Order: sequence, then structure tokens, then C-alpha cells
Amino acid sequence: MISTNSNNSVLALGELLWDVLPSERLLGGAPANFCYRLRQLGVPALIVSRVGQDALGDELLAGLSEKNFDLSLVQRDPSIATGTVDVILTAEGNPSFTINKTVAYDFMEATPELLSAASGSAFICFGTLVQRSPKTRAAVYAVLDAATNATKFLDINLRKECYSAETISASFRRTDILKLNASEAKVVTELLGLSATTPRDMAQQVMQSFGIKTVLVTLGEDGVFAIDNKGEETTVPGLSITVSDTIGSGDSFSAGFAFKHLAGASLRECCYFGNLMGAMNATRKGGMPNISPAEVSSFAAANSGC
Repeated sequence: MISTNSNNSVLALGELLWDVLPSERLLGGAPANFCYRLRQLGVPALIVSRVGQDALGDELLAGLSEKNFDLSLVQRDPSIATGTVDVILTAEGNPSFTINKTVAYDFMEATPELLSAASGSAFICFGTLVQRSPKTRAAVYAVLDAATNATKFLDINLRKECYSAETISASFRRTDILKLNASEAKVVTELLGLSATTPRDMAQQVMQSFGIKTVLVTLGEDGVFAIDNKGEETTVPGLSITVSDTIGSGDSFSAGFAFKHLAGASLRECCYFGNLMGAMNATRKGGMPNISPAEVSSFAAANSGC
């Protein structure tokens, strides 16, 4: 049985939306995927976002309630629509996103309730998509600055027209653990004018320049590379799986990493378990497939030699 300290409160901060595929509509948003995976592992994670007071918002919150989400920090917007993303899958199951603009999560507020929750949290996961909006960007920074005792985990999730060098730099200054993929590492290197030629170089330079403690570079089927400011490095290889689709796989990696981090595991153990959770997610459909602790334990046992 997988367990962790139930007193470790986690906030998942950012977009809450519908992934609209050609044949169906799925609950989505990286923070929601992350939060769901942690809750299935027994961690009391809360989603922090904003949806419209519309039919899509009602349906979205009803769906999350069925998945046992705590929705106490989800705001409702009386005039702006619930977020949607148009998703097309390649033959390999990789998603291509068209992210619709001027939606409810672009207007999130740093309410007293939210700032109070942040001040008592142990871990906060955030990204860059919601920072396209000045209002939500200000709210995100206020929450992060109020969370003086929390580990701040930036899952950068770069999306077209939703980031800039300024928002990346501001986020890095508030980040303890940075997670990005190899393509995003190249974008960061170019945007920030770094001299890095490899993900390792990039990681070392952002740790030195911004005070980031740990950098995780996911490598798809090749696993993950990680390095911290104490000089520890590790590379965890990928797992051989049959991919259904990769929607939410990165979010499950982040959740798996956070789960072990909260339990005090080593960098390699955190990366290994994150890799495991990301792989399991990819074998199933959508960003929030049900994965029980028993299934995780069985999958971990089957891949113990990897």
C-alpha cells in the first residue's frame, strides 16, 4: 500500500478546462491532472483555479466532484466562460493543443482564503499558461510569495503565445524545483540568452542565476535527467510501454515526483517514481485515468529492474 503524510497539503495552481477532442470532451488542465494523481496516491491536494458560471463550468465541477476533488479553492466567474482547449492526437498518441483565450482562469484572484491556504501549504505546483493574463499572473505571484514554507514546483508547460522571457524569469525567481522537457530547455536557453548547449548546462546555469535547487528534464521515452544544487545528478531510463495517448503523462510524472519528495525520498527515487507514474498514465486514455494504489504497486513491481 502506498502512503504518505496526510498533513502535507499541496496546492495545484493554474488552468482548469475541458480538453475537446474530435470525438469527445475530457476534464483537463495540467494542475487538475497533477492534483488528481496525487489525491489517488493519498495526498490531500487542492486545485486552485477559476471556471465560469456556465453549463460547462457546472459540468466540469460535477465531474471533478465525482473524482473526489476538494473544490473549495475553485472560483466562479459570473461573466467569463469556462476554459476549453482543442486537442488533436497524432498517430503516436501525442497531443497538439489550440488553447482558447479570454476564459475564466485568466481572471483568477488572490482571495484571502487562497492566501491563507498558501501560507499553510507544504508544496505548490504551478505553470506558465495562466501567466498569459496579467490578472492571473499577479494572483499566482501573490500566492507563491505568501507560501513561505512551501516547496515551489514549476512544471513549465510552455504553450504557444502563453509565455515570455519576463514571465519565465519571474517564475524562476520563485521556483525551488523546475521541471521541463528537452524542447522546452532549448526554448528557455534561447529566451534567456544562456550559453548552454545541453540540458545539463541549462540546468546548471538557471540554478546559479535564479537560485533554483533542482532541475528535472524529461526525455520522453528515454526517461528523465535530474540535477540539484548540491551536485547530485541522476538519469532514470524510460520504460517500455504501449502508449494509448500522452495527455497528462507529464503531469503524472510531476505528481509522482512530488509524492516521493514529500515523503523525503532521494532525487533518484523521486525521478524513478515520477517516471513510473508518467508511463502508467500514457498506457491509458486522457489526462485523468483512474490508477489505484494497488495497480501502481503492481506496475512498480513489474518494472523493479528497470
